[in-house]
Amino acid sequence: MTLPPPPSVRHEGMLAVGDGHEIHWEESGAPDGVPTLYLHGGPGGRLTPGYRRSSPEDRARIIGLSQRGAGRSTPTAGPPGAVDLAAQTTAHLVADLELLREHLGIGTWIVQGVSWGSTLALAYAQAHPERVLGVVLFAVTSTSRREVDWITEGVGALYPEEWDAVAAFAETRARFDRHDRAPDRLRLVEAYRRMVTGEDPVLVDLAVRAWMRWEDAHIAIGAGGPSQPHAQPDDEPVSEHARGFVRLVTHYWAHDGFVADWAVPWGAAPGSGLLGGMHRLHGIPGVLVHGRRDVSGPALTAWELHRAWRGSELRIVEEEGHGGPLMGEIWREAVAAMVDAAPGERQ
Repeated sequence: MTLPPPPSVRHEGMLAVGDGHEIHWEESGAPDGVPTLYLHGGPGGRLTPGYRRSSPEDRARIIGLSQRGAGRSTPTAGPPGAVDLAAQTTAHLVADLELLREHLGIGTWIVQGVSWGSTLALAYAQAHPERVLGVVLFAVTSTSRREVDWITEGVGALYPEEWDAVAAFAETRARFDRHDRAPDRLRLVEAYRRMVTGEDPVLVDLAVRAWMRWEDAHIAIGAGGPSQPHAQPDDEPVSEHARGFVRLVTHYWAHDGFVADWAVPWGAAPGSGLLGGMHRLHGIPGVLVHGRRDVSGPALTAWELHRAWRGSELRIVEEEGHGGPLMGEIWREAVAAMVDAAPGERQ
């Protein structure tokens, strides 16, 4: 299926959000349309133009942003010495979205999230359900401890050669023992977090390369869309984007997405994370799109969230993984249906 070019950006800018951060945002589509917000993956991913196709440009006001520390937002997490991530938590990112909504004069909007962006979309919707017209999630994650341990270690059962390589590197450089399964051993994600936020620039870049090669391995089945390979060739220098991406991914994942106790203020059990707060979304339309072949993020998470979210719809695409053309088609149809069903008061 040949897709049309994405709509052009009409407005863009930088918004100061505190802690010395400014986030880059852009707007396309219909100025008086139903506002839709797109949240990219990562953490630390890029805002690519293709996302603008996910909303009908003739009747949606399409908003995208680079999350703090990523893309065109400043400061980025990639330059040498950029290791102070104290102001990088999910709570900070959720607050950024509220500041952006207010800055753009939007009352309510449809929230879309891809991969890590689906975690952020759920966190935002649980924190501000009154601001959300609907939610569409693609390659669904909630960044729980179980998911992080699976994507960094468990999925090695399917890719033992690649996992042994990424784990062996951590074993020689960060006191990680790939053979030790003691409860108090250093997690692989924590080993890499320490390496990529260290002061040795050579070690930082070697660790970034190792991590990116591992990511490319475990997203390979049914690949498409946002899951395209992104490791850099060995004969090219490590880019600031790659360095910042790995720093942010390992930072957030080592802390279980900073969502482990997200639902506690609303009466959920401690440690239940986003799943424990799904009751906050009752009455909000939701569509969850997931690939059966997504070995990095098994369909179990999407299924559990769907079961806890009364009225939501789960669409599992059997032949695709962490993205793909059919998943993209379902995603666009879901957003268009929500735009068409939105109340007349749109701003």
